[in-house]
Amino acid sequence: MTVQSVLAKTTLCRTSALGGRWYQCDDCDRLTKRHNSCGDRHCPQCSGGKRQTFSDRASKLILDGVDYYQVVFTLPDVISTMALANREEIAELLFHSAWKALKKTVETEQQYELAALMVLHTWNQKLDAHWHVHALVPGAGPSLVDGSWTESKAPAAAGYDDDRKYLVDAINLRRSFRKIAVAHLQRLRKNGKLQLDGSVEYLRCDEAWDTMIDQIESKEWVSYIEPPPTESSSGEHVVRYLTRYLTGGPISDHRIIAADDQEVTFWAREGYTTGGESIQVPLTLSTAEFICRWCLHIQPNQLRTAGTISVAGFRWMG
Repeated sequence: MTVQSVLAKTTLCRTSALGGRWYQCDDCDRLTKRHNSCGDRHCPQCSGGKRQTFSDRASKLILDGVDYYQVVFTLPDVISTMALANREEIAELLFHSAWKALKKTVETEQQYELAALMVLHTWNQKLDAHWHVHALVPGAGPSLVDGSWTESKAPAAAGYDDDRKYLVDAINLRRSFRKIAVAHLQRLRKNGKLQLDGSVEYLRCDEAWDTMIDQIESKEWVSYIEPPPTESSSGEHVVRYLTRYLTGGPISDHRIIAADDQEVTFWAREGYTTGGESIQVPLTLSTAEFICRWCLHIQPNQLRTAGTISVAGFRWMG
């Protein structure tokens, strides 16, 4: 029902079906009618005001003089596929596991209280199901030892330059994320909270499930840490980047090259480089397949796509 409602509203957005308002020029008295927007958060034409509001409020949380890192945690493809029928459960798994892994690793290696601003993405450039979370993380916080302000530093034995930006060991972080996420996934299945249908129906079998768990535990999961790219970079830069994905759906108009009743062609990055590749190539899908992939990323209203966890390293939301 959510998908049908979103498609109906976005189809009618800014048409006469939703009514409109008349505006009159003060100088020439000319009348102009503007049709109403649908207001749905998935609509590419709407929610610019909501994005600006989030950006403004999130930017007020940023502290001057603190380095902020973008940390990305990605679920394996098989769990992203499960998410299509278990959106709230897998979203909770992703946020919970990313936060717990960050908190544990930062507190162990840097000994300060952690904070994070986290935003959910569910797509890749080809509009496939690709669940991951972006976290904006301060490289400083109150010491767990004496409460003094503490900045993250590379361990002396690692041989890093003193000026290099460093949060935590990336390998330790991604392995902690994997361990916590797998344990959470196991609990969901044990408690009967996972719907395993369609292409993952085979996982109802205990043997197939155990094999899948062995496979994902044996692989390195994708998570990476992006330090500030330049000395002048600030947390606001990452906030603006994340804001673009809060509403409006998984693709913007400027990436669409051509579209008709039969096909849609759009720009998409391809490849498997961690963090994505900059080169884009044209990708053509049937119109039906394009709509199907777009609909994969329609979320229920109760599923929030962003949240602030803890407040150390961020100002209070005003």
